[in-house]
Amino acid sequence: MTHENTQEIQRIAWKPHIGPQTEALQRSEFEVLYGGARGGGKTEAGLAWLIEPDYVSHPQYRALVVRRNVEDLRDWVDRARHFYLPLGVEVVGNPAEFRFPSGAKIRTGHLKDENAYEKYQGHEYQKELIEELTQIPKEEQYLKLVSSCRSTIGLPAQVFATTNPGGPGHQWVKERWVDAAREKTYVDSVTKRTRIFIPAKITDNPTLIDRDPDYIHFLDGLPEELRRAWRDGDWDVFAGQFFKKFRRDVHVIEPFEIPETYALYRAIDYGFRAPFACLWMAVDYDGNVFVYREHYEPGKELPHHIEQIIELSGNEDYNATVGDPSMWIRNPVTNKRDSVTSSHRGIADIMAMSGIPVIKANNDRLSGWSALREYLDWEGPMEDLARKPKLYIFENCHNLIRTFPIQVYDKNRVEDLDTHGEDHAVDALRYGMMHFFKPHQLRKKKTWIEKELEILGMDDDVWIMA
Repeated sequence: MTHENTQEIQRIAWKPHIGPQTEALQRSEFEVLYGGARGGGKTEAGLAWLIEPDYVSHPQYRALVVRRNVEDLRDWVDRARHFYLPLGVEVVGNPAEFRFPSGAKIRTGHLKDENAYEKYQGHEYQKELIEELTQIPKEEQYLKLVSSCRSTIGLPAQVFATTNPGGPGHQWVKERWVDAAREKTYVDSVTKRTRIFIPAKITDNPTLIDRDPDYIHFLDGLPEELRRAWRDGDWDVFAGQFFKKFRRDVHVIEPFEIPETYALYRAIDYGFRAPFACLWMAVDYDGNVFVYREHYEPGKELPHHIEQIIELSGNEDYNATVGDPSMWIRNPVTNKRDSVTSSHRGIADIMAMSGIPVIKANNDRLSGWSALREYLDWEGPMEDLARKPKLYIFENCHNLIRTFPIQVYDKNRVEDLDTHGEDHAVDALRYGMMHFFKPHQLRKKKTWIEKELEILGMDDDVWIMA
């Protein structure tokens, strides 16, 4: 949105806040997702985005606004009616249609009907505003909606979506924007179209803080999971999450050159149809662990993975490479369910013959998850941690970062995570942690004599002397 466009919007007594709101309105990517936390000024940003002067002054301009249900749409129409009043808009019909003096029109709709996602196909809308995007359960439904966002009248077509974390579409929205396009332009490899996610928090909306200062206190007082989602705009939290302490802004760091004094390890979780995961880890003198590299790829034969590991490892010297115990099954044959049967030569044998000696990992799952949680743990406010974690992940380890927060509890074994999920990278990390993790020693179990002496206020040395 240009300076001239901003001046036009000022006619209706509104201008964007400096920061994410201004940034979102200036983006030219085909798909823009704006928001995250509650109170970031999403709705007003969408209202302003629809009426850029070049668009709203064009007689053939058509826009579509979509909300999940009738009630939410009615609320949006009420706000838009007031927002657009200075522009001489006429509001007619049900669902409402906004008609501007130039002939431009903004149409509205909801997604309550079963055929709602198909009914706009064949239409042409130069702008599409989708509010509360995560209320759309499936990505395919979203793609059907935006298939009508195109232009034959010389105005660039664009989609603008707003949302908070949570809702039935949380995961696909996170993968499409938050993981792939957070504050950077992502180019789709197939369509070549671009998208970007611009995060915003309540602290980016001084108008709301000024008019309703109690709202931020309300958000601060929510239960932890809801507060993290609504107050902090944290996409890595949801009900049933296995690693609740994992935080992107705590554990994910920029890469740095690993000092030669750090101990280096590799950890492997073998898969063929499922992804093959290898992680590179460095441990400093204080026991802090840095995951600094990953290889993560499904559907490839073992020689490909061996070649990749050797190439990525270069001349680094490793204290150990630990691997999935299934790699010691002789000549594994993968069946349709990706389980393994045996013959005469194991994956570990083949890797050793290729120059990658592997140590069999400790596969105690519950102890492994306990170790991982201990290294993830931290305390204090985000701005100044009272106790820092001991596990850090370089931001180039995209698959570990992506799959860490989506691990959930096993419904039948609540102390373990659900193995039906995409757990390959965290399994590799668990193998590595169990190799160099030093758990707290258990206290020695006292004998019945020691217990009786303790009750009497005596120790066993005194008793023996007596």
